[in-house]
Amino acid sequence: MAPAESDLAVFRPRQVRIVSLVGALAVTAGFAVLSVALFVVDWEPWTVLDMIWMNLLGILFGAALLRISDIQARPTEEGLVVRNMVRTRRLDWGQILGVTFSPEGDDPWPLLDLTDGTTCAVMAIQHADGRRAHAEVARLRMLIKRRTHFKED
Repeated sequence: MAPAESDLAVFRPRQVRIVSLVGALAVTAGFAVLSVALFVVDWEPWTVLDMIWMNLLGILFGAALLRISDIQARPTEEGLVVRNMVRTRRLDWGQILGVTFSPEGDDPWPLLDLTDGTTCAVMAIQHADGRRAHAEVARLRMLIKRRTHFKED
């Protein structure tokens, strides 16, 4: 029995995603406005080159915030693709032993326990999302149980 289409929906944080998208826009626009304002008021040491560098910094910080908004975990029939801030990992269902997630919020996101003895953070499920996070962890646990159960048959 294959998982339902809704079971294979992509895991994404809600609050972190909204904050990072709004933050990316605000930081980029803020740097642009400030760089032009300092040039317009003819601040003594401020030059066109400074204005360009400040805009590039705004774009860089905005891009970092956009990367945060793209955090996700994508379940497939074969496994789970976990895209965190810096690293993307492709894990077969057989590599995942279980999920650790503190109900009290001691950890900001769940950890996958892997067969090689390591763990992998799933930043796509954020404790800050409250009950939604707990429901997503339950769905992830169900997917792991179903997929590893089928491998044993």
